[in-house]
Amino acid sequence: MIDLRSDTLTRPTPAMRRAIAEAEVGDDVWGEDPTVRALEEETADLLGKEAALYVPSGHMANQLGLYVSTRSGDEVWAHEHHHLIGDEQGATAVLARALPRLYSDGIFPTDELLESWIAGRGDVHRAEPAVVWLENTFTGRVVPLAEQARVTGFAHRHGLRAHLDGARLWNAAVSLGTAPSAVADGFDTVSVCFSKGLGAPVGSALAGDADTVARARRGRKLLGAGMRQAGVIAAGALYALRHHRERMAEDHERAAVLAARITELSGLPALAQTNMVLVRTPAGQAGRYAGAFSRHGVKGLGSGASIRLVVHLEITDRDVEDAARRVAEAVEEL
Repeated sequence: MIDLRSDTLTRPTPAMRRAIAEAEVGDDVWGEDPTVRALEEETADLLGKEAALYVPSGHMANQLGLYVSTRSGDEVWAHEHHHLIGDEQGATAVLARALPRLYSDGIFPTDELLESWIAGRGDVHRAEPAVVWLENTFTGRVVPLAEQARVTGFAHRHGLRAHLDGARLWNAAVSLGTAPSAVADGFDTVSVCFSKGLGAPVGSALAGDADTVARARRGRKLLGAGMRQAGVIAAGALYALRHHRERMAEDHERAAVLAARITELSGLPALAQTNMVLVRTPAGQAGRYAGAFSRHGVKGLGSGASIRLVVHLEITDRDVEDAARRVAEAVEEL
């Protein structure tokens, strides 16, 4: 079985396991774990922010980003397909008690939409807008930095904060050929993941200014995520941050080859901008096609008219060729 459901499926490399075994640790609740502190400092530096906070998951990093930027009942503006909306169990309403206001057209809200939404500010009948939410990458696509700057500029001109869900920000930076700090520029808070493209076993981080991260640290403890000798897991993330960022270009290259081979062999159009291959199927039949792929030894995630196949550090050139051939066999079966 070639499992391409997600890049979270990777296991620690031998070198990463050695780093974990040899990690210097302390009590992180007291701020005394040197490995966690090194990870947070290096993450903040790469993102061009004053500080960062290590947390167990991207879900928590996102929710803390919302928690520190809103008051109960405030609005967060987001796309209907953002991770915040569809993949975090309604935590926006439960934890930060914020109200999502959603758009569905395009990757970014248009100037016209932003202006229309801000026009109602101050109306006693409606929630007050507080945060504009973006993602990069977004459903496997790298989004233009100029568009990010347009939206964050609007937010700041109107006194709103801006958060970037950068779970795959490292992929976006590699694809754009730019520094991670350029992708994070203009955002008050940024979440990043260590267990996706980087291949670490556990963890994400929230970055921002020092005061914001200090409040997020209290929020992490409030949620029960004060960790003690967390350097044991942070060591894997730190190793990945130092050694796996540049190699992500290999995943992008393999994904591009896989997309081209699937299109060539199966006739299904496939596209890859980073390490994520999106295969288009007849409308509403992605689940049926994904089931056929699995029967032929390729696991992916299907929804609507699209199947997601994610290349990661355990996928080889041979796996790519085998996966394309098996997909073609599955399509022929259908």
